[in-house]
Amino acid sequence: MPQTVTIPVSVLKKLQTATKAAVEAQDALEDYFLSIDEPFLNRMRAARTNHRARRTKPLAFIKKP
Repeated sequence: MPQTVTIPVSVLKKLQTATKAAVEAQDALEDYFLSIDEPFLNRMRAARTNHRARRTKPLAFIKKP
């Protein structure tokens, strides 16, 4: 038997705003953690250097079946 819950639009809008803020905070926190992770930064720098030097591999070569 389906049940329905009725809530005021103002509460729904507050929930929407809070959800958006939580997602943005999570993204910012993830960016921060990546920005202080030296092994990750070193891998990204090496990948960028290889990409700029056109030392890349086709996706089909890397992708596992």
